[in-house]
Amino acid sequence: FIPPLGTVTGNLSFPSSFIPAMRVVFYSLTDGSVSYTDTGMNQGTYSMDLPAGTYHVVAYPYSAGMGTPPVGSPIAGGAGGYTQFVPCGLSADCTDHSLIPITVVVGQTIMIIPGDWYAPEGTFPPMPTDQ
Repeated sequence: FIPPLGTVTGNLSFPSSFIPAMRVVFYSLTDGSVSYTDTGMNQGTYSMDLPAGTYHVVAYPYSAGMGTPPVGSPIAGGAGGYTQFVPCGLSADCTDHSLIPITVVVGQTIMIIPGDWYAPEGTFPPMPTDQ
Protein backbone atom coordinates (compact mmCIF):
# COMPACT_ATOMS: atom_id res chain seq x y z
CA PHE A 1 0.00 0.00 0.00
CA ILE A 2 1.41 3.34 -1.04
CA PRO A 3 -0.24 6.31 0.69
CA PRO A 4 -1.44 9.21 -1.44
CA LEU A 5 1.33 11.79 -1.72
CA GLY A 6 1.90 15.50 -2.01
CA THR A 7 5.13 17.17 -3.14
CA VAL A 8 7.45 19.57 -1.34
CA THR A 9 9.93 21.41 -3.53
CA GLY A 10 12.07 24.49 -3.12
CA ASN A 11 15.32 26.34 -3.64
CA LEU A 12 18.45 25.64 -1.66
CA SER A 13 20.91 28.25 -0.46
CA PHE A 14 24.06 28.39 1.61
CA PRO A 15 25.98 31.39 3.01
CA SER A 16 29.00 30.99 0.73
CA SER A 17 29.95 31.14 -2.94
CA PHE A 18 28.73 27.59 -3.59
CA ILE A 19 26.01 25.21 -2.43
CA PRO A 20 27.38 22.06 -0.80
CA ALA A 21 25.69 18.69 -1.18
CA MET A 22 22.82 18.53 1.31
CA ARG A 23 20.40 16.22 3.02
CA VAL A 24 16.96 17.88 3.12
CA VAL A 25 15.06 16.31 6.01
CA PHE A 26 11.32 16.25 6.64
CA TYR A 27 10.35 15.62 10.28
CA SER A 28 6.74 14.42 10.45
CA LEU A 29 4.76 16.08 13.23
CA THR A 30 1.89 13.75 12.29
CA ASP A 31 3.49 10.37 13.05
CA GLY A 32 7.08 11.12 14.16
CA SER A 33 8.68 9.62 11.05
CA VAL A 34 11.70 11.13 9.29
CA SER A 35 12.12 11.29 5.50
CA TYR A 36 14.89 12.89 3.48
CA THR A 37 16.32 13.49 0.04
CA ASP A 38 20.00 14.02 -0.77
CA THR A 39 21.23 16.62 -3.26
CA GLY A 40 24.53 17.09 -5.06
CA MET A 41 27.11 19.86 -5.02
CA ASN A 42 25.71 23.16 -6.40
CA GLN A 43 22.26 21.63 -6.85
CA GLY A 44 20.00 24.62 -6.27
CA THR A 45 16.66 22.83 -5.87
CA TYR A 46 15.15 19.77 -4.21
CA SER A 47 11.88 17.86 -4.52
CA MET A 48 10.33 15.17 -2.31
CA ASP A 49 7.03 13.30 -2.42
CA LEU A 50 5.59 12.80 1.06
CA PRO A 51 2.42 11.39 2.63
CA ALA A 52 -0.14 14.01 3.63
CA GLY A 53 0.65 15.50 7.03
CA THR A 54 2.51 18.20 8.89
CA TYR A 55 6.31 18.50 8.79
CA HIS A 56 9.32 20.59 9.78
CA VAL A 57 11.98 21.02 7.06
CA VAL A 58 15.74 21.32 7.72
CA ALA A 59 18.64 21.16 5.22
CA TYR A 60 21.99 19.80 6.42
CA PRO A 61 25.12 20.47 4.32
CA TYR A 62 27.96 18.03 3.87
CA SER A 63 31.53 19.25 4.26
CA ALA A 64 32.93 17.12 1.43
CA GLY A 65 29.88 16.49 -0.67
CA MET A 66 31.18 15.73 -4.14
CA GLY A 67 29.29 12.50 -4.67
CA THR A 68 25.69 11.53 -5.08
CA PRO A 69 24.43 10.68 -2.54
CA PRO A 70 26.47 13.13 -0.47
CA VAL A 71 29.68 11.88 1.07
CA GLY A 72 31.60 13.36 3.96
CA SER A 73 30.37 14.45 7.32
CA PRO A 74 27.71 17.01 8.15
CA ILE A 75 29.08 20.50 8.80
CA ALA A 76 29.08 20.87 12.59
CA GLY A 77 26.42 23.20 13.92
CA GLY A 78 25.37 24.20 10.43
CA ALA A 79 21.84 23.62 9.18
CA GLY A 80 19.26 25.64 7.29
CA GLY A 81 15.70 25.43 8.53
CA TYR A 82 12.36 26.65 7.27
CA THR A 83 11.77 29.03 10.19
CA GLN A 84 9.97 32.29 10.93
CA PHE A 85 13.26 33.97 9.91
CA VAL A 86 12.61 33.05 6.22
CA PRO A 87 9.25 34.80 5.58
CA CYS A 88 10.47 37.66 7.81
CA GLY A 89 13.07 38.47 5.15
CA LEU A 90 16.30 36.87 6.46
CA SER A 91 17.39 40.18 7.99
CA ALA A 92 19.15 40.93 11.26
CA ASP A 93 15.88 42.45 12.51
CA CYS A 94 14.30 38.99 12.45
CA THR A 95 14.99 37.14 15.68
CA ASP A 96 12.51 34.22 15.54
CA HIS A 97 14.29 31.04 14.44
CA SER A 98 11.47 28.64 15.34
CA LEU A 99 10.62 26.02 12.74
CA ILE A 100 7.37 26.58 10.82
CA PRO A 101 5.13 23.52 10.44
CA ILE A 102 4.27 22.91 6.78
CA THR A 103 1.21 20.99 5.60
CA VAL A 104 1.52 18.48 2.78
CA VAL A 105 -1.76 17.93 0.93
CA VAL A 106 -2.36 14.98 -1.40
CA GLY A 107 -1.92 15.94 -5.04
CA GLN A 108 -0.54 19.41 -4.30
CA THR A 109 2.96 20.86 -4.56
CA ILE A 110 4.23 23.43 -2.06
CA MET A 111 7.40 25.53 -2.27
CA ILE A 112 9.48 25.57 0.93
CA ILE A 113 12.89 27.23 1.27
CA PRO A 114 14.96 25.92 4.22
CA GLY A 115 17.09 29.06 4.26
CA ASP A 116 17.65 30.02 7.89
CA TRP A 117 21.41 29.44 8.26
CA TYR A 118 21.65 31.87 11.19
CA ALA A 119 19.72 30.07 13.93
CA PRO A 120 21.69 29.49 17.14
CA GLU A 121 23.46 26.14 17.34
CA GLY A 122 21.15 23.49 18.76
CA THR A 123 17.99 25.08 17.32
CA PHE A 124 17.48 22.16 14.93
CA PRO A 125 17.69 18.42 15.64
CA PRO A 126 20.93 16.68 14.63
CA MET A 127 20.97 15.33 11.08
CA PRO A 128 19.56 11.82 10.81
CA THR A 129 22.00 9.38 9.26
CA ASP A 130 21.40 6.22 7.27
CA GLN A 131 20.14 3.44 9.47
